[in-house]
Amino acid sequence: MSGEPTAISTADGLTSAFAQACRQARSEGELLERCRKVLTDRLNSDRVWFAITPPDRSVIWVGPDPIPTERVELVRYASNGTEIVISTDPSLAEGLKPIAFQLGFGVSLVLDLRSVLVERQLALDDSVFQLRALRQVARLLSSAHSTDESEHLVLDFMAEVFFAWWACLYRPSGAAFIPKSLRSLDRDRVPESIGREELEAVLPLGGGIADPGEVGLAGLLPKGTELLIPFDAGGERVGLLILGARLNGLAYGRAERDLAATLAFAGAIALKNAELVERLQNAATTDQLTGLFNRRALEERLEAEISRSVRHQIRTTVAMIDLDRFKVINDTLGHAAGDRYLVLVSQLLRRHVRTLDVVGRLGGDEFLVVLPMTNPAEAKLFVQRVLTAFADLVTEYPEFGQGSLSIGIAEAPRDGLTPAAVMAAADAALYAAKRQGGAAVITAGTE
Repeated sequence: MSGEPTAISTADGLTSAFAQACRQARSEGELLERCRKVLTDRLNSDRVWFAITPPDRSVIWVGPDPIPTERVELVRYASNGTEIVISTDPSLAEGLKPIAFQLGFGVSLVLDLRSVLVERQLALDDSVFQLRALRQVARLLSSAHSTDESEHLVLDFMAEVFFAWWACLYRPSGAAFIPKSLRSLDRDRVPESIGREELEAVLPLGGGIADPGEVGLAGLLPKGTELLIPFDAGGERVGLLILGARLNGLAYGRAERDLAATLAFAGAIALKNAELVERLQNAATTDQLTGLFNRRALEERLEAEISRSVRHQIRTTVAMIDLDRFKVINDTLGHAAGDRYLVLVSQLLRRHVRTLDVVGRLGGDEFLVVLPMTNPAEAKLFVQRVLTAFADLVTEYPEFGQGSLSIGIAEAPRDGLTPAAVMAAADAALYAAKRQGGAAVITAGTE
């Protein structure tokens, strides 16, 4: 019949139509259906079937049900391990035989094109993911965090990036790398330390990403380790990140290793920066000799406690402590002995304060203890513990002579609403104790 499509008219622009289907399809199944529709539209018949057999040999049928046994195989075409069979109703087969090879080749071509597009999309998605990961690291680096917080941030971020079931961050401590932060769905997992010398003999500084399959590493790493990421920066190994299996069941491939290497360097810088920031903060707030808070830090903490006292109508008491006869120790035994004496007293005070208390050195031989939620009567119980311990110290270290303590006590908000006012009240009480000959405890307002 003159109205029926010929092989030439059916083949006309077929490759372009298949290519258009490839661009529009969102899945391989949709691609095959679109290609089949191109044919059925041109043939004015739905009696066309595609049978696709991929490398796993599971046949995919595209076409109307039921699939007839009397269909005619038009073409069988194999490409990259995938076999394509196009069959039609017997009434259409004869007219399509002249373009059978073109049909098979065209469908095979668009499937190959589809696989290339999918691979490129996956590569693009991976690149976008890596860029997002790097941007997140940049945010991490731009913020100053404490060392502990930075450790948790780095661990959580890396574990999420690689979809790891478990991850553990190790930090150097003495002769070993010790587990500092663990993220795991297995609560019984308790990682052990890793010897620094043993690890660095197998994986020297700058050695890059590794796994337990590398010679000498299997015996050093926790059971279930799949990837070892050293954090090396500035000629120093500041940590190790160990990752378990991935939640998606995929292996750590080349792309993951490359990303891990980039993120490891950024993570190492983040940890190093956190250490430097913390060191600077400690230098600004810590007395170098005793390791206690310095005057600036004491005033800041006292200001916060006074504010809390006013807001919640509670009391905060301070005890200002002076070492009697300290000048005699310096003059007779030397400044080195005096420094040692100050360190011993600071250790004594640190042992006897509560977790919420604040103890620091004002300067010279004067110390200040801030006792939140404490009134002067309760503060005297603390003072008595200190005096008893100090008496033991004098007995233990007779070379310093018969030392004693003078102590002034003040209370906020009763004696002032600012650190300066409260400390001035405690100072006045302290010097009242000194005027009595020392070895005395005076409360502000009673001198």
